[in-house]
Amino acid sequence: MSFVMSIIQMSTSTTTATTTNNTDTSTGTAAGNLSLTGSAGPSDIAASVGSSSVHHGDFRDQLFSKGWVVVPNVIPDDRAREYVSRAHDFLESFNLGYNRDDPSTWNLSSLPYNNKGGLYSAYGVGHQQFLWDIRQEPGLIDTFATVWGTSELLVSFDGINISVPLNLQEEQNKGLDSPWPHVDQSPNRRFFHCVQGIANLAPNGPLDGGLMVLRGSKELYNECFDRFAHQRPAEGWTPLDSYHHTPEMLEWMIKEKGCTWHKVEAPAGSVILWDSRTVHYGSIPLSTNPRVASYVCYKPAALISEEYREKKKEAIDQMLTSTHDPVMFTCRPRREPAPNDPGWSVRQVPDERPVLSEVGRKLAGLESY
Repeated sequence: MSFVMSIIQMSTSTTTATTTNNTDTSTGTAAGNLSLTGSAGPSDIAASVGSSSVHHGDFRDQLFSKGWVVVPNVIPDDRAREYVSRAHDFLESFNLGYNRDDPSTWNLSSLPYNNKGGLYSAYGVGHQQFLWDIRQEPGLIDTFATVWGTSELLVSFDGINISVPLNLQEEQNKGLDSPWPHVDQSPNRRFFHCVQGIANLAPNGPLDGGLMVLRGSKELYNECFDRFAHQRPAEGWTPLDSYHHTPEMLEWMIKEKGCTWHKVEAPAGSVILWDSRTVHYGSIPLSTNPRVASYVCYKPAALISEEYREKKKEAIDQMLTSTHDPVMFTCRPRREPAPNDPGWSVRQVPDERPVLSEVGRKLAGLESY
């Protein structure tokens, strides 16, 4: 057992996750009609939006104070079920042997290329029609509009997690059961910068694959990197919005600071939100239930530069999947064929271009607000 795994097992909380039921996602102006036009920068957003000292009376209070929250009833049940079905359609369309109704086909050889047991970012999956339909869900847009105080948003071209329970021995042999604690924010950014989201499409209980958060880690974000400044590389902390914590950092947060691992539980049709400074990872299913969850992230359109606006248009044109931040992102390059990627010969991009509504085109950055 790895040191990281032992620390995680030692600190995992068995407390049942709770959802907030006082959520009002009917308006995108709940944050006080924050003006983000002009030259608003990250520090402006941090001061105006991410403060934990301001009481909102809705899901933002837990999000900004604890670093994560579950917002229920964002996507109607019937559409959540439809998206789950379309996700399985996507896997079956590769004709590699996967059958949603036959668990004997739930193995790596029957699935297209993925990471961590079910994270799909290849094949231009970010531009599959069903993922664009999810991004255009009014409830999702309204929820992020409430976070940012504006409905003029851009969305990421992120991938999807479809984790079917695999043979445990197969997962262990491939290292898929190993935790990967990280934050999706550069250590150089010492402020509130991004709220990430998971559109949870199937019921997600304590043993189902899903989001693990390290409770208390968001509050320790700056202190951690100051405390472990000696681990900073000679060239400095990475400028990329991704950092995987060292075992020493995790031990300090858990043993000395009292942080605990917590499996987030969420109903179908909910969205899980978390501050990018919160240490987290995705766990594999320990039950017999597949996990289906779409990664979604929206930020104010006023924050994007012309350079990145053009990059969004290029990503749409080439149907490239992007990283999580919709205004400061990188695109995953088209992959070359590999021995472990039988799906490559089936497709490298979606068979058809997605059809976007006017709202979708604005979210994509193809049209201005």
